[in-house]
Amino acid sequence: MTDDITDLNLPGARGRVQVKGARGVFYTILVDDEVITRKKGAWRIPMKDGSTGELRSTGMIPGFQKLGWQGEEVFQFGAHASLTERIVMFAPLLLVFSLSLIGLVLGLVLFFVSVLVVKNEAIPRALRIALPLVNTVAGAVIISVLTLAVS
Repeated sequence: MTDDITDLNLPGARGRVQVKGARGVFYTILVDDEVITRKKGAWRIPMKDGSTGELRSTGMIPGFQKLGWQGEEVFQFGAHASLTERIVMFAPLLLVFSLSLIGLVLGLVLFFVSVLVVKNEAIPRALRIALPLVNTVAGAVIISVLTLAVS
């Protein structure tokens, strides 16, 4: 994967503010190519007038949060993904209900793969919807075969 860095337009901010990993599940905030840490729920960004501004993240779905600057939304991760795609991406978590360690691990791995698929704009929309469903069915078959083999 290429270097996934997106510039943020933050009015009044001093220096260049960027998001690294915007197309993935986890991301970091850079100011002039230096990683800054989140403190008390916000990233402190230096302002041109010498003060500091707050960049905050809202949302709970991994990889689909929104960034707000001084109370206004400035960036949304995965903004191109429709509600259908976001719902279907949770299908692999159904494997967790198989009540086996394999189902738990496979469900979580396939969930994070689904997030990456849904966030990838290069994949056609129909495929972004179908892949999480197909992966879930394939995972269920794998769990069934392994359960029968162990019995």
